[in-house]
Amino acid sequence: MSVPAETRIRRAMTNCSKGEASRMTLPAWVRDLDPDHLDDVHGWRDPKAPERAVLLVPTDHGPAGIMLRTATGTARTAAMCALCRTTHSVGGVALFAAPRQGAAGRHGDTVGTYICADLGCARHVRVEHPTAALRPAPGTTTDERRIGLRERAVEFVGAVTGSRA
Repeated sequence: MSVPAETRIRRAMTNCSKGEASRMTLPAWVRDLDPDHLDDVHGWRDPKAPERAVLLVPTDHGPAGIMLRTATGTARTAAMCALCRTTHSVGGVALFAAPRQGAAGRHGDTVGTYICADLGCARHVRVEHPTAALRPAPGTTTDERRIGLRERAVEFVGAVTGSRA
């Protein structure tokens, strides 16, 4: 019998307890993902707790889920997402913090970075023409931006888990 995608995504969570993973709200589109064949980094905010978010990253060892927290505010100036390297107008980037995996995280140790406030990095790297609100890295192709996003997201997973993802 096949394990449902929702269960596999919850099992992929690396930096939270099983209870936290079971309580997180998965949007309908996430339940439709095939965790075994992820090509892109996917992110979403928990609709029941907007300060909580999830980043689902394809790695060489399968999907890795990272539980994130953010303050309610966003950047007050134009800023660049550290993962997709897309520059956003005011409010488009927010500081997200992820508890480290294991005992360090339970004792409050976190890793933080600036990420697209809507966690839409995979969509943003596909933008062909810059707009006033969204500007992908100049001089790069969509494929280069997708590869770069995945590499930086895997590095972030490694920083959270203390290993090479």
